[in-house]
Amino acid sequence: MSQPYSKKIAGYAVCCISALAVVTFSQMSQADAASMTFSVTGTNSASNNALASSVVFDDLLNPGKLTVTLTNMKNVSVPSDVLTSVFWDYAGSPLNLSLISATAATVTQKTPSTTTNNVNLLNTPNGKEWAFASTTNSAGLSGITQDYGLGTAGLGIFQGLGGQQQFNYGIIDGYNANANPAIKGGSFVDNSATFVLSGLPTNFDISKIGSVRFQYGTNLSEPSIIKAQGNYYSPPPPPPKQVPEPETTAALGLFAVGALKVVRKKSLVVA
Repeated sequence: MSQPYSKKIAGYAVCCISALAVVTFSQMSQADAASMTFSVTGTNSASNNALASSVVFDDLLNPGKLTVTLTNMKNVSVPSDVLTSVFWDYAGSPLNLSLISATAATVTQKTPSTTTNNVNLLNTPNGKEWAFASTTNSAGLSGITQDYGLGTAGLGIFQGLGGQQQFNYGIIDGYNANANPAIKGGSFVDNSATFVLSGLPTNFDISKIGSVRFQYGTNLSEPSIIKAQGNYYSPPPPPPKQVPEPETTAALGLFAVGALKVVRKKSLVVA
């Protein structure tokens, strides 16, 4: 076989092997991405108001990063109705995470009535209003048992937060008719905030997130609700047209192997 022809066959083989590798990698990446949702309900004994919140952990929206969406689904009357932090554990090797983004679609104030859209919670007029904390201490963060957390109130855990009112930029879903002056004059995230944490390891398993604590108010002694286990969701695989059938994948592999054997055999004959 001529040298140019040999190179041509080898080129086809390399191309097929590359395609096979790309397909396999794509299938693995899609299968590993998922989300965990934790939802809680309860009652604030100080206000007799119902409490309801949720948090979604997702490693699909921003590959290589953990996206956390925290939501309060109830109106508020007093500061201890305001959702101010969320904490969680990870049943795996310690994670070295960093908060790189914290945003709210809307921040609201009742008196005077103001609304601000697309707010960067790491850079408000008062400075940084939400922070991330973590520990490798087996006892957990100060005053609680969880190792990771996001919060707008200091709680003796979060550092470098701006503003004088610790509940400011906490999350609410509206105001009750009997909301007190502190609530009416505060600035709050309306409904939900989204956070992005970088530093996920390649072997991160989102199903290992658990023991999620929802904290309300500005003191750890105020209402909190713990949800041990969440709901795991993994998106369905892509449509069949985007992924070669097993027979096609096998044929690509067999063609690559056969082509390489032909090149080797012809090379030996020429030699």
